[in-house]
Formats: sequence, structure tokens, C-alpha cells
Amino acid sequence: MRLFTRRRAAALATAAALAAVGTLAVAPGAAADDAGPWPGTEGRILNDGGLLIDPATGSGTQIPHVDTYAAWAPDGSRVISAWSQVSSVRPNGTGKITLPWAEGVRSSAAYEDLAFWWGGRYVVFSTGGQIVYGPSDGSWAPRPLLTASQEPATVCDSEPSVSSTGLLAFERRTGDCTGTPAVHVYDGAARTVRRVLADAEQPAYSPDGTKLAFVRKDTDGIPQVFTANADGTDAKQLTTGPRWYANPSWSPTGTRIVFDAHTSPYSNDVHTIEYADTATGALTAVTDASRSSSVNNPSWQPLRRNGVGRVWGTDAYATNIASSRWTWNTLGESVPGLMNAKSAVLVNRDDAAYAVTAPALAGKKQGPVLMTPRSGLSSAVKKELKRALKPGRTVYLVGGTSVLSGTVATQLKSLGYVPKRVSGADRYATSVAVAKAVSTTPKYVFLAGGTEYRAALSAAAAAGADGGSSAGGVVLTNGTKLTASVKSYLNSLNPDKTMIIPVGSAAKYALTHTGFSRWPSTYSYYPVPGGTDAAISVNLARFWWSAPSQTALAYTGQWRDGVSAAGAMNVFGPVLWTTRPALSAEVKNYLLRESASTGFTAAFGNTGAVTPQALDTVGASISAGSSYFDYRPYYNGVIPASTRAATFALRTNDGQAATVERTGPVGADPNMEPLKTAHRQ
Repeated sequence: MRLFTRRRAAALATAAALAAVGTLAVAPGAAADDAGPWPGTEGRILNDGGLLIDPATGSGTQIPHVDTYAAWAPDGSRVISAWSQVSSVRPNGTGKITLPWAEGVRSSAAYEDLAFWWGGRYVVFSTGGQIVYGPSDGSWAPRPLLTASQEPATVCDSEPSVSSTGLLAFERRTGDCTGTPAVHVYDGAARTVRRVLADAEQPAYSPDGTKLAFVRKDTDGIPQVFTANADGTDAKQLTTGPRWYANPSWSPTGTRIVFDAHTSPYSNDVHTIEYADTATGALTAVTDASRSSSVNNPSWQPLRRNGVGRVWGTDAYATNIASSRWTWNTLGESVPGLMNAKSAVLVNRDDAAYAVTAPALAGKKQGPVLMTPRSGLSSAVKKELKRALKPGRTVYLVGGTSVLSGTVATQLKSLGYVPKRVSGADRYATSVAVAKAVSTTPKYVFLAGGTEYRAALSAAAAAGADGGSSAGGVVLTNGTKLTASVKSYLNSLNPDKTMIIPVGSAAKYALTHTGFSRWPSTYSYYPVPGGTDAAISVNLARFWWSAPSQTALAYTGQWRDGVSAAGAMNVFGPVLWTTRPALSAEVKNYLLRESASTGFTAAFGNTGAVTPQALDTVGASISAGSSYFDYRPYYNGVIPASTRAATFALRTNDGQAATVERTGPVGADPNMEPLKTAHRQ
């Protein structure tokens, strides 16, 4: 029997060759961050089967529900493995997620060679000689990564490894997986594949993405561990001697490489896990033969710090200004992680009904949502507009003159802006006007109760999640009924072309108990359920954002903080609602599920809204544990000067931004198909 075959894709044999379908919804590479903050802290070493070993003492503990091909999330918050189906768990074995079966593959007899990709948002693995990817939270089924021309049926690809720059290295063989191996690299941004190493297998990127470790036979035919630059140049042999080595994996610091060590490829093999110092080549044994199986596939847990923050001011109105400063650049400046405003949206700071749909419009028009009194612009809003928005830009006023007076428009003109009112006869007609201002040909329309501001704000954040490309809005129901204006608007749409998404039970009832003369007798809609505000926000987040890298948190009792959160974070991730003093259970469970990808959560409002206790729970939930997250205060939207330099470094240094600070808009990745419901009028 050949040694090390368990880490190879199965032979294609008689598998039917299907065309590879699908490409990454968002190209990895532009803002990839699979290494997390560099360097990381070395945790313990994981064996296949879930044995977690202290490299200093050799003592071990067992992680339940971990099978073969185990691999760590970039921040060490989850470990993924496979037996038949792919699943992941927290480091203590809880919170198991099982990914759906792969679709569109030539063969899925076995799932092998797992790795997290793009800051933990995706997982990649091999099956039937193909490289497959899917979201780490299982929100849609994995699919082939490469096109049929990039990965023809005549090749066998396996052993994917990802870099901090978004590249993906893999082993390629010809025919039935027995040909001479070579290492190829897929560039997710350029969508190209090229060979970087000949006669090489089992590639592994260093945490900073500059090096590759790999296995190659020496002149005596013995598999040894080598290293090379990421482009394949300057290959150097790291291990020597008569033993056989396999499955190299870097430590989070990049100073050691851990691997399987064998005395022979035969049944009398004595097997250990060892690591080599990358500078000297010195070997250190981690386990003895009695603690090792035939193949261990060891990997070092990266313990990297995620972030939580609080964006707030002296009151809810100051928090609103703080949220704008936290998101939008000052004119003439360009701070990494911030955006340049192209417009602004004004709402009445004392009227939730006219404010809750504004974040959808702000996402589309790419600007802040600012709250001002009905009678005129507050001095704080004037100052913020002049700080962030160029004169000549459009400022949208949501609501008629009874909501935002004519004085507001006059003051905007005097400041050099172009006021544009978006309004209707009432809150419901105004929500229709806002939706039409977002898109006249919507891809989706959310329904939410006119007095249920939490559901509406979560929906508005989702509707605006694609920024300038957004094509959906939020219209309001009058409790369990539709007003004439909303009914007429919905009736003008084709439910076969526009997804109708009621958020919450009242909106669902209003939709399904209204007749639409222009709709077919049977139509499909996509209800978002939930018995609490937190549950509704979580359910919407689950189906709208696949494995988000960041989230926002607001207290259910503060609609103004919710407006600020939705306006500041809609293109970055979902808005979640919590009760107090403890974090809502639904939100905690969601964050635990999304911990592989989520590296930052911002709470909007002071400690009387989202409590420190709740925020600590958030940090522990998205990280490897309670010791592995940092708190960043953003009072008035700006970090204190005492920590400004450190935070700026966290925003700009390679391999750090995605797990601590925002790197840029992520956009929606909706998969509403599981919610699809047929209704007969």
C-alpha cells in the first residue's frame, strides 16, 4: 500500500466529467486576510481525530466531533474536518456546523484536504480531483472553484492551501492521481492558474503568504520537507535523513513547520509528529509513536485577536454623528477602512416611522444617515455635512415638510448642497417613494411593520448592503394590513422577477391576506421568521450575508442607535438586536456559528444600551475565547489619541485589517431559497 494516500483525492476512475460551474461571488484577493494579525500566537497542535497536543509537554486533550483533515480557522475560533460530510466546531467541540453536500462536482466520494479561505469566510477542499469552495457557515452548497478549462477532467487536484494575499496553492497530478505532482497557484483576483513548482506536493503557505512549504523526494527517493518563495523560486530542503515526511503546516509565527514523520512507508512504520525550526532545521518531537495514528495531518492553532468596538456620543444624537465620523472620510483625507461620501440622507430625529427605511437609500446613494430636528438643521448636522460631503452633492430629505420643514431644504442650499425630497402622503407612501428612489426595477422588496422599527431597520441594512449596486428597498405595512399605496406598489411588481421578503409575522400576514390583481394566482415569497427582535435580525442575517466578516449591534430599546448602526454598517454586514443586560441568546448563538469569519463587531450606543457584559460576550463568541479579542472605543466616532497609532497600524498593515478593523464593503450574498414559500391567492 502506498504511503500518504489518505491525503490525496480519490482516483477519478469512472466518474462522469461534469462541467465545473460557478465562480466566487466575491473575488478573494482584493481584501483577503487568511493569516489574521501577523504574527499570531502559537496555540496547541491538533491531530486528525481531534487530539489537541501541548507541544511543550506532549500532553493532550480531545476535541469532540473532529474527524479527518482537520484545519483551523484563521483566528483559531473554529476547527473544520471531514469524515464523509464537512463540518466545523468550536475549539471545545460545541456548536457543530455541517456544510451541505457539494454541488456540480465530478465525484464526491470523499471530502479531503480542508482549509479556511479569505479570512474564514470560505472553506476549500478537494473531492474527486476537484478543488471546491463554499461559505464556512454552510449558507449555500459548496461548488467547484475552477472552470472546466482551468481544471479539465484529465487532471487531479488536491491539497489546497491559502495565503494571506488570497492566493490558493494546490497539488496537481494527471490522469488517475498517480502522475508526477506539481504545485499550481490560483489567483482569485485575476482568475488565473499557473504552475510554480514541479515535482512537488502537499503545499502549505506561510502565515504571511511569502513562503511555501512542500514535500519533494530527495535523490534517494525519500519524501522530505522543502521551502521556497511563494512564486516557487529559491527552493531549499529543510529535512534530511532516511525518514519519510508528510503533511507540512506552518506555525502561526512562521518560525516552525510541523509535520508527520515516518520511519518507513510500510506496516512496521514508527510514526511521530515533529516540527522543524525554519532557520536552523532543528527537529523537535511533539508526540511519541504511541500517541500517533498512521497519518495525523498536524496543524498549529493560530491564536489571533479579533475586535469589538463601541461607537457612541453623549446622547443618541451624538451617537448618530459618531457613526458618520466612524464610517466616512473627512474631505481631503483618506483613512484606510473609511469611505468617501457621495451624498447624505436626512431624517427627522424624533420620528422613527420616517427614519427606518433611510439606511436602504443611504446604502444605494453612498452616504451617511443623519438625524436632525424637524424645524431645521442642527449645528452638529451642519458641521458633519461640511466635514464629510462636498458642496454640490445631493442631500436626500425623507418625508414631507411636516416631517422635515422647508427650512431644512433652504439651509442645505445655503451650505451649497442640492436638497432632494423623497416623500409621500404618509409613512407608508413615503416608504414606497424611498424604495423607488433606490431602484425602479427592484430585485427584492422587504416588507416590515410600520411600528416595528427593529425589523424594518434590519431589513433596510440588508436592502442597502450592495452600496451603489443595491436594487431593493423596504416598504412598510400598517400592522397586519397593507395601505393602498403599498398595495399598489407591490401590485406593479412581478413576484417572479422581484423577491418579496416579509420580515416578521405581521408583515407576512399583511402580504398573504392581500389580493393582487396583477400577480399570478400562485406566487412565491420569502418570509423571514422570528419570535423576538433578536431572532428576526439573526434570521435575516443568516440568509442575506454568507459568513460576514463584521456585524453591528444595537439595543432593542433604542431606535435611534439602530438607525445609526444600519446607516454605518449596511455595506459591511448585518445589524443585530440585543436585549440588556446580557447579550440575546439568539445573537450569541449566531456569532458562535459565524466565528470563523467574523472578526469585528461594533456596538452602537452607550453602556446603558449595549452593556459591557453583552459586548464581552460578543468578543468571546467571535474569537478563540475570552482572552483573544481587543476592545476599541470610538467616542464621537474617533479613537482616543492614546491608541490612535496602534489602531491605524491595525487598519493598514498586511494580514491584519480583516480581523480587527473594517477593510471595505463586503456586500450581500443572499441565499433566500430555503425560505421560499408558495402562496395561492
